[in-house]
Amino acid sequence: MTLLEHHELAGFGGMGEGIAMQKTDDGRRILWMAHESAPKDFTAVDVTDPKNPKLIIQTELPDMQLRANSLDVVGNKLVVAQQGKRVGMKGVGFHLFDITIPEQPKLITHFDCSGPHSRGVHAVWFVDDNFVHMSSGAADFEPKNPLDDQFYRIIDVSNPLKPFEAGRWWYPGTRSWRSRA
Repeated sequence: MTLLEHHELAGFGGMGEGIAMQKTDDGRRILWMAHESAPKDFTAVDVTDPKNPKLIIQTELPDMQLRANSLDVVGNKLVVAQQGKRVGMKGVGFHLFDITIPEQPKLITHFDCSGPHSRGVHAVWFVDDNFVHMSSGAADFEPKNPLDDQFYRIIDVSNPLKPFEAGRWWYPGTRSWRSRA
């Protein structure tokens, strides 16, 4: 492996585990990165010329108690996790963006995962443009152990304006789970 270039990301490194590549309609390659902690949400760098990377956008989190940590890209859609530092924070979940123009991400929808025992979404996986797989909490989920506040959920985003939970995995010993079927 040979280092081709290094970018300072405007002084805001500290990336989380979320990193994904987008090939744009005009042939550019955009590297999307989630930030481990506030104040930044996500960063995009044009790496079409890997020896000359260009920062094209860096977004801010609305609250210093949030972090993005995870993201994924399919085509021209970007999913970004929103996780709080503590349980019970409002607005945690994930955002779905249209990134057809990477320099101008447009929010399509927010899927809320807040609840009295939830910190929101820790990790996302988005591979088919229809389902967001994630580890998260939920309003109706109370873990037996407070450190076990996230579980596997599948969110159908085939109609991105009306996302809904299509499935979840839970284990015995948890409380307050009800089927959405």
